[in-house]
Amino acid sequence: MSRPRGPAVLPEVLAALTRAVPARAAKRLDASPRAADEWTWVFGESVTVTAGEETVTLSAAGVFRAEDARCTCLLQPRCFHLLAVLSVLPLAEESAPGEPAAEAVTTKPPESAGEPLNASELATAADAARVGADILADGLSRVSILRMGELLRVAHSSRREGLPRLESAALGVYESIRDLRDKSPDFRLSEASSRVAELLLVSHRLAAGDGGPTWRGIARREYHPVGSLRLSGIGCEPVVRRGYAGVVTYFTDGERIFSAQEVIPGDIDRAKDAYDAQLRFGETSLSHREAARGGLLFARAEASADGRLGAGRGVVCVSSARDEALVERLFEEDAATQLSRADRGERMGLVFLRGAVRGGAEGAWLDLGGVGVPLENPIDDIRFAYRENLEKLAQAGARVKLVGRIAEPGGAVHPVALLAEGAPEPKWHCVGYDRLGRRDLGASQGPAAPSTGAAVRAEALEPMRRRMLRFVLAGGPSLPGAALPEVMRECSRLREALFSTGADGLEALALSAADRGARARAWLAVHVYLRAATGALSRARIAR
Repeated sequence: MSRPRGPAVLPEVLAALTRAVPARAAKRLDASPRAADEWTWVFGESVTVTAGEETVTLSAAGVFRAEDARCTCLLQPRCFHLLAVLSVLPLAEESAPGEPAAEAVTTKPPESAGEPLNASELATAADAARVGADILADGLSRVSILRMGELLRVAHSSRREGLPRLESAALGVYESIRDLRDKSPDFRLSEASSRVAELLLVSHRLAAGDGGPTWRGIARREYHPVGSLRLSGIGCEPVVRRGYAGVVTYFTDGERIFSAQEVIPGDIDRAKDAYDAQLRFGETSLSHREAARGGLLFARAEASADGRLGAGRGVVCVSSARDEALVERLFEEDAATQLSRADRGERMGLVFLRGAVRGGAEGAWLDLGGVGVPLENPIDDIRFAYRENLEKLAQAGARVKLVGRIAEPGGAVHPVALLAEGAPEPKWHCVGYDRLGRRDLGASQGPAAPSTGAAVRAEALEPMRRRMLRFVLAGGPSLPGAALPEVMRECSRLREALFSTGADGLEALALSAADRGARARAWLAVHVYLRAATGALSRARIAR
């Protein structure tokens, strides 16, 4: 059953309620985290949720204060009914109406960003590191609602201290835990692992006193005039995260990448419908679908430092035909250089590759001529076309020009847009939105060469990867003392394969059972090493 779509709740409100409820109510929710899904939800000027003889009433505008949610239960506001209802609501990213929005919180300016963190900021970072270590020791599958409340408290403290990257990391881990508890198809262990690693890494760097903007994050996006621009659309990608949904559309001037997005509170259906939502620049209005296939001419454009296009009053823009030459220019750079650039986060992580789409038991990949680049569905849901399109392309062995995005350094490519070369009427398609027909696939390129495959990861690293993933899912019990001899044998095989640093990390993870903090650092080292080694090996093969 899908989670009811109710108003959003501020993390700090949910965190306060989680701390206040009796232990028996928290344990009851741990045993039945989706209890509120079975209750009767009625939406109107307010939202009422009927649970047997009790009724929970929520402000339709959102739960921004404790008074915005109340229950007829005698135990309210410290009751099971309120906790069950609020725990299934999407998390709000803004303050209450009439109060400063979260985006208005400003971090230290660049000239002072390198200064040491103050005592309050250091305490918040240390607290986040402790909570992250506790969650890792328990394992995501055994995290209680009380521990989830600690994550929300960390997120609130991080927002208050102006540490937006730490706030985002804490909320990301919270969302992964909730998806796992709900048995949501959106849960991915690899993604959850990366989120836990992000929380640990950022908290440790901040706790060590690194107050640079990389680790603080940027809470406020500012737009500046960039003069005139001639842009061509590249493609659209659906966005679904933490109760927010929408679409992002990418553009290029032949060298730089720009984007425009519309992401608001909503569920996955909102992301699907956003493809035809209107995009506005000055007096010009067109849908995201149209923008991805067309062009834009700006007499006066505004953009943020990360390439987000502004739509302020000073923007002067008209729509135009797509200039294919601008997009084609991005395919001229060799694949190895592009992938390395994307691993560093440049050009919004986008890559522009030519190859044949292949498929097998390990999934789909792009054959660059003897070397495979893994392709991954960013949203594995039948309401989007990712899986269907990749299966059709792989079956046809279609040769394509592909625009993809690297989600994390060394990771797989998330397809954004493609054009099948050899199709009777070649045209660009947004992979997540446009379902391909037979005429869109082009002629078959035949079977892949025996040397080609998606197995770009060294086999010697796979036992280490499995240990790392089991640990984040099941915690300390996944690595008992009885497993130590087998772990030592795995370390020996890693050293034989010249992965001695990885072997040292895995050994430290196995031997650090007595100290949760040390074990969290050892697990983080293993995760970071695997990500770096996997990326280096795959990129090195492409560079040959």
